Amino acid sequence: MKSGPASVVATVALAAALLALQAQASAPAPGEPAPAIAGLPFALELRADQGAAQVQAGTLVLVAKNGSDLYLNTDGTEMADKTPRVLFQPAGDFIFSAKASASFGQPFDGAALIVYGDKATWGKLLFELAKTGKPGISTTVAKGVGDDAHHGTREGSEVYLKVVRRKDMFVFYTSPDGTSWSMVRTFSLPGAATVKVGFSAQSPMGEELRARFSDIKFRNATFKDFWQGE
Repeated sequence: MKSGPASVVATVALAAALLALQAQASAPAPGEPAPAIAGLPFALELRADQGAAQVQAGTLVLVAKNGSDLYLNTDGTEMADKTPRVLFQPAGDFIFSAKASASFGQPFDGAALIVYGDKATWGKLLFELAKTGKPGISTTVAKGVGDDAHHGTREGSEVYLKVVRRKDMFVFYTSPDGTSWSMVRTFSLPGAATVKVGFSAQSPMGEELRARFSDIKFRNATFKDFWQGE
């Protein structure tokens, strides 16, 4: 990846002291700020709704319990906003990616990168187990109502996910190797410049899902190639 002199290039080395976060233990209340992480120029916000979060050898692990979900249906009458997540608030244009893997068990188990304004305003790039029993990519953009889309199956139990922002536009991408990317979806959100960004996991029907995020990279930069997000 290339960036200009003013770009901030950060490989997120999540320190072992960051999270010993358990759902029934001394977890911060939703929205409570956490100390900044070395290498990532943002404070983190930790939530452990319906689950937990921890760090294992530099990998962020989100444990999603039964009933955890981030969901909004197409007429806005059904909503869920309870998932373990780690969020931060970047400024300006950015490129943010991670390798996501998941211990799939039940349909709709998933690991996601998200952009989040509030419970009715968000976007989700989700690596999930589909009802067919095969892992794949789905996205939701919520603006008071939800707009779901499915983007085909993916081989194996891991995939690279990427979110970029250019001005008020967000773009989602996936990759098998973190090098060659496929554009999945573009969208805008109200208050795009101030939404938070980060990681989420869900298990609405299962007992537990362990989602792992590694090779996490962030930089303040504007992409040159729309189709690659680089």
